[in-house]
Amino acid sequence: MTDLPIHRHLAETADERLLLVRQVPQQIFLIGADGDISRRLLAARYPQAVFAEYDPRPDFLQTAAAARKGGLWRKLTGKSIAQTCQAMTAPLPEAQADMLWANLSLITADSLQAVFRNWAHALKTDGLLFFTHFGRDTLAELKGRLNELGISCETPTLIDMHDLGDMLADSGFYDPVTDTAKLELHYRKAATFWQDMDMLGLWQALQTDRPQEAAAAVNRIFAEEGRLNITLETVYGHAVKKLVLPEGENVVRFYPKG
Repeated sequence: MTDLPIHRHLAETADERLLLVRQVPQQIFLIGADGDISRRLLAARYPQAVFAEYDPRPDFLQTAAAARKGGLWRKLTGKSIAQTCQAMTAPLPEAQADMLWANLSLITADSLQAVFRNWAHALKTDGLLFFTHFGRDTLAELKGRLNELGISCETPTLIDMHDLGDMLADSGFYDPVTDTAKLELHYRKAATFWQDMDMLGLWQALQTDRPQEAAAAVNRIFAEEGRLNITLETVYGHAVKKLVLPEGENVVRFYPKG
Protein backbone atom coordinates (compact mmCIF):
# COMPACT_ATOMS: atom_id res chain seq x y z
CA MET A 1 0.00 0.00 0.00
CA THR A 2 2.32 2.72 -1.26
CA ASP A 3 -0.07 5.10 -3.03
CA LEU A 4 -3.61 6.16 -2.16
CA PRO A 5 -4.75 8.39 -5.04
CA ILE A 6 -8.44 8.46 -4.10
CA HIS A 7 -7.61 9.25 -0.48
CA ARG A 8 -5.24 11.96 -1.67
CA HIS A 9 -7.83 13.53 -3.98
CA LEU A 10 -10.49 13.68 -1.27
CA ALA A 11 -8.08 14.93 1.41
CA GLU A 12 -6.85 17.74 -0.83
CA THR A 13 -10.39 18.75 -1.77
CA ALA A 14 -11.49 18.75 1.89
CA ASP A 15 -8.38 20.70 2.92
CA GLU A 16 -9.28 23.50 0.49
CA ARG A 17 -12.49 24.07 2.47
CA LEU A 18 -10.46 24.96 5.54
CA LEU A 19 -9.64 28.32 3.93
CA LEU A 20 -12.95 29.57 5.33
CA VAL A 21 -12.29 28.28 8.86
CA ARG A 22 -11.10 30.91 11.33
CA GLN A 23 -10.64 28.59 14.29
CA VAL A 24 -7.07 27.32 14.72
CA PRO A 25 -7.10 23.81 16.19
CA GLN A 26 -4.42 22.83 18.68
CA GLN A 27 -5.35 19.15 19.06
CA ILE A 28 -6.41 17.17 15.99
CA PHE A 29 -7.66 13.60 16.00
CA LEU A 30 -7.06 11.78 12.70
CA ILE A 31 -9.63 9.01 12.41
CA GLY A 32 -8.28 6.75 9.71
CA ALA A 33 -4.66 6.61 8.61
CA ASP A 34 -4.27 7.51 4.93
CA GLY A 35 -0.56 7.17 4.30
CA ASP A 36 0.12 10.45 6.17
CA ILE A 37 -1.65 12.42 3.42
CA SER A 38 -4.14 14.22 5.66
CA ARG A 39 -1.62 14.80 8.46
CA ARG A 40 0.82 16.49 6.08
CA LEU A 41 -1.88 18.81 4.70
CA LEU A 42 -3.16 19.74 8.15
CA ALA A 43 0.33 20.19 9.63
CA ALA A 44 1.19 22.62 6.84
CA ARG A 45 -1.95 24.62 7.61
CA TYR A 46 -1.74 24.30 11.42
CA PRO A 47 1.97 23.91 12.28
CA GLN A 48 1.38 24.14 16.05
CA ALA A 49 -1.23 21.36 16.12
CA VAL A 50 -0.68 18.12 18.01
CA PHE A 51 -1.99 14.99 16.26
CA ALA A 52 -3.28 11.62 17.41
CA GLU A 53 -4.16 8.91 14.88
CA TYR A 54 -6.75 6.15 15.25
CA ASP A 55 -7.59 3.31 12.87
CA PRO A 56 -8.96 -0.23 13.19
CA ARG A 57 -6.59 -1.38 10.40
CA PRO A 58 -3.05 -2.05 11.65
CA ASP A 59 -1.60 -2.09 8.13
CA PHE A 60 -2.91 1.43 7.49
CA LEU A 61 -1.33 2.66 10.72
CA GLN A 62 1.97 1.02 9.82
CA THR A 63 1.99 2.60 6.37
CA ALA A 64 1.32 6.06 7.81
CA ALA A 65 4.07 5.63 10.41
CA ALA A 66 6.52 4.46 7.75
CA ALA A 67 5.71 7.50 5.60
CA ARG A 68 6.64 9.77 8.50
CA LYS A 69 9.96 8.10 9.31
CA GLY A 70 12.82 10.39 8.53
CA GLY A 71 10.45 13.04 7.18
CA LEU A 72 11.49 16.71 7.21
CA TRP A 73 8.56 17.64 9.50
CA ARG A 74 9.69 15.17 12.14
CA LYS A 75 13.33 16.28 11.89
CA LEU A 76 12.42 19.96 12.27
CA THR A 77 9.86 19.60 15.04
CA GLY A 78 10.96 16.45 16.83
CA LYS A 79 7.30 15.50 17.06
CA SER A 80 5.89 12.01 16.70
CA ILE A 81 2.28 10.94 16.20
CA ALA A 82 0.61 8.78 18.80
CA GLN A 83 -1.21 5.92 17.07
CA THR A 84 -3.99 3.70 18.42
CA CYS A 85 -5.44 0.66 16.70
CA GLN A 86 -9.07 0.42 17.76
CA ALA A 87 -12.58 -0.04 16.41
CA MET A 88 -14.43 3.02 15.14
CA THR A 89 -16.88 2.88 18.04
CA ALA A 90 -14.25 2.31 20.75
CA PRO A 91 -14.28 5.36 23.08
CA LEU A 92 -11.95 8.21 22.21
CA PRO A 93 -10.53 10.61 24.84
CA GLU A 94 -13.46 12.75 25.97
CA ALA A 95 -13.67 16.43 24.93
CA GLN A 96 -10.00 16.57 23.92
CA ALA A 97 -10.00 17.44 20.21
CA ASP A 98 -10.45 20.85 18.61
CA MET A 99 -10.78 19.14 15.24
CA LEU A 100 -11.59 15.60 14.18
CA TRP A 101 -10.62 14.69 10.62
CA ALA A 102 -11.75 11.43 9.02
CA ASN A 103 -10.74 10.71 5.43
CA LEU A 104 -12.60 7.65 4.07
CA SER A 105 -12.52 5.84 7.42
CA LEU A 106 -16.30 5.53 7.80
CA ILE A 107 -16.07 2.69 5.29
CA THR A 108 -14.81 0.51 8.15
CA ALA A 109 -17.85 1.21 10.38
CA ASP A 110 -20.86 -1.02 10.95
CA SER A 111 -23.02 1.71 12.52
CA LEU A 112 -22.49 5.25 11.26
CA GLN A 113 -24.59 6.88 13.96
CA ALA A 114 -22.65 5.14 16.73
CA VAL A 115 -19.43 6.46 15.19
CA PHE A 116 -20.79 10.02 14.95
CA ARG A 117 -21.75 9.90 18.64
CA ASN A 118 -18.27 8.71 19.50
CA TRP A 119 -16.77 11.56 17.50
CA ALA A 120 -19.01 14.11 19.23
CA HIS A 121 -17.87 12.67 22.56
CA ALA A 122 -14.24 13.30 21.59
CA LEU A 123 -14.65 16.91 20.43
CA LYS A 124 -14.64 19.99 22.60
CA THR A 125 -17.67 22.26 22.43
CA ASP A 126 -17.58 24.05 19.06
CA GLY A 127 -14.94 21.60 17.87
CA LEU A 128 -14.87 20.97 14.13
CA LEU A 129 -15.63 17.72 12.33
CA PHE A 130 -14.49 17.19 8.75
CA PHE A 131 -14.98 13.87 7.00
CA THR A 132 -15.16 12.21 3.60
CA HIS A 133 -17.13 9.11 2.73
CA PHE A 134 -18.75 7.29 -0.18
CA GLY A 135 -22.41 7.92 -1.04
CA ARG A 136 -25.26 5.66 -2.02
CA ASP A 137 -24.62 5.81 -5.78
CA THR A 138 -21.16 4.28 -5.35
CA LEU A 139 -20.81 1.01 -7.33
CA ALA A 140 -24.32 1.50 -8.73
CA GLU A 141 -23.40 -0.04 -12.10
CA LEU A 142 -21.71 -3.04 -10.51
CA LYS A 143 -24.61 -3.67 -8.15
CA GLY A 144 -26.97 -3.49 -11.12
CA ARG A 145 -24.99 -6.04 -13.09
CA LEU A 146 -24.81 -8.42 -10.16
CA ASN A 147 -28.54 -8.05 -9.57
CA GLU A 148 -29.16 -8.95 -13.22
CA LEU A 149 -27.31 -12.21 -12.55
CA GLY A 150 -29.58 -12.93 -9.61
CA ILE A 151 -26.96 -11.95 -7.02
CA SER A 152 -28.57 -9.55 -4.58
CA CYS A 153 -26.25 -7.01 -2.98
CA GLU A 154 -26.48 -3.79 -1.07
CA THR A 155 -24.25 -1.23 0.64
CA PRO A 156 -26.04 -0.24 3.88
CA THR A 157 -23.31 2.10 5.13
CA LEU A 158 -23.15 4.04 1.85
CA ILE A 159 -26.13 6.32 2.26
CA ASP A 160 -27.61 9.56 0.96
CA MET A 161 -25.77 12.71 2.01
CA HIS A 162 -28.96 14.18 3.50
CA ASP A 163 -29.31 11.13 5.72
CA LEU A 164 -25.72 11.65 6.85
CA GLY A 165 -26.60 15.25 7.74
CA ASP A 166 -29.61 14.09 9.75
CA MET A 167 -27.43 11.56 11.61
CA LEU A 168 -24.96 14.30 12.51
CA ALA A 169 -27.74 16.52 13.84
CA ASP A 170 -29.02 13.64 15.95
CA SER A 171 -25.56 12.76 17.27
CA GLY A 172 -24.43 15.95 18.95
CA PHE A 173 -23.56 18.28 16.06
CA TYR A 174 -25.04 21.47 14.68
CA ASP A 175 -24.79 23.18 11.28
CA PRO A 176 -24.05 19.91 9.42
CA VAL A 177 -23.17 20.45 5.77
CA THR A 178 -22.76 17.67 3.21
CA ASP A 179 -22.21 17.73 -0.54
CA THR A 180 -21.21 15.23 -3.18
CA ALA A 181 -19.17 14.76 -6.33
CA LYS A 182 -18.65 11.78 -8.60
CA LEU A 183 -15.54 10.01 -9.83
CA GLU A 184 -15.59 7.54 -12.72
CA LEU A 185 -12.97 4.82 -12.67
CA HIS A 186 -12.17 2.72 -15.74
CA TYR A 187 -10.46 -0.63 -15.15
CA ARG A 188 -8.87 -2.92 -17.73
CA LYS A 189 -7.26 -5.37 -15.32
CA ALA A 190 -9.06 -7.37 -12.65
CA ALA A 191 -6.02 -7.25 -10.38
CA THR A 192 -6.07 -3.44 -10.29
CA PHE A 193 -9.79 -3.42 -9.60
CA TRP A 194 -9.45 -5.84 -6.68
CA GLN A 195 -6.50 -3.92 -5.27
CA ASP A 196 -8.51 -0.69 -5.24
CA MET A 197 -11.65 -2.32 -3.84
CA ASP A 198 -9.62 -3.75 -0.98
CA MET A 199 -7.71 -0.53 -0.31
CA LEU A 200 -10.89 1.58 -0.35
CA GLY A 201 -12.85 -0.97 1.68
CA LEU A 202 -15.62 -1.00 -0.90
CA TRP A 203 -15.84 -4.73 -1.54
CA GLN A 204 -16.16 -5.31 2.19
CA ALA A 205 -18.91 -2.67 2.32
CA LEU A 206 -20.83 -4.47 -0.44
CA GLN A 207 -22.96 -7.06 1.30
CA THR A 208 -24.21 -10.06 -0.67
CA ASP A 209 -25.57 -13.47 0.23
CA ARG A 210 -23.30 -15.05 -2.41
CA PRO A 211 -19.88 -13.38 -2.09
CA GLN A 212 -17.92 -16.05 -3.98
CA GLU A 213 -20.34 -15.95 -6.91
CA ALA A 214 -20.21 -12.16 -6.92
CA ALA A 215 -16.40 -12.17 -7.09
CA ALA A 216 -16.46 -14.81 -9.84
CA ALA A 217 -18.95 -12.69 -11.81
CA VAL A 218 -16.64 -9.69 -11.64
CA ASN A 219 -13.71 -11.76 -12.87
CA ARG A 220 -15.87 -13.05 -15.73
CA ILE A 221 -16.67 -9.49 -16.79
CA PHE A 222 -12.96 -8.74 -17.12
CA ALA A 223 -12.29 -12.03 -18.91
CA GLU A 224 -15.12 -11.58 -21.43
CA GLU A 225 -15.26 -7.79 -21.85
CA GLY A 226 -11.76 -6.67 -20.90
CA ARG A 227 -12.96 -3.74 -18.83
CA LEU A 228 -15.17 -2.59 -15.99
CA ASN A 229 -16.27 0.97 -15.27
CA ILE A 230 -17.48 2.02 -11.84
CA THR A 231 -18.68 5.25 -10.25
CA LEU A 232 -17.69 6.52 -6.83
CA GLU A 233 -20.03 9.06 -5.27
CA THR A 234 -17.81 10.99 -2.88
CA VAL A 235 -19.34 12.79 0.10
CA TYR A 236 -17.75 15.71 1.93
CA GLY A 237 -19.16 16.66 5.31
CA HIS A 238 -18.47 19.02 8.15
CA ALA A 239 -20.23 20.02 11.35
CA VAL A 240 -19.66 21.64 14.74
CA LYS A 241 -19.90 19.99 18.16
CA LYS A 242 -22.91 21.16 20.18
CA LEU A 243 -22.73 22.43 23.74
CA VAL A 244 -23.94 19.60 25.97
CA LEU A 245 -25.54 20.63 29.26
CA PRO A 246 -26.45 18.45 32.24
CA GLU A 247 -30.04 17.23 32.20
CA GLY A 248 -32.48 19.91 33.30
CA GLU A 249 -30.13 22.83 32.60
CA ASN A 250 -30.47 25.42 29.85
CA VAL A 251 -28.37 28.25 28.50
CA VAL A 252 -29.55 31.68 29.73
CA ARG A 253 -28.60 34.67 27.58
CA PHE A 254 -28.82 38.33 28.58
CA TYR A 255 -29.15 41.03 25.92
CA PRO A 256 -28.66 44.77 26.53
CA LYS A 257 -31.70 46.99 26.18
CA GLY A 258 -32.08 48.93 22.97
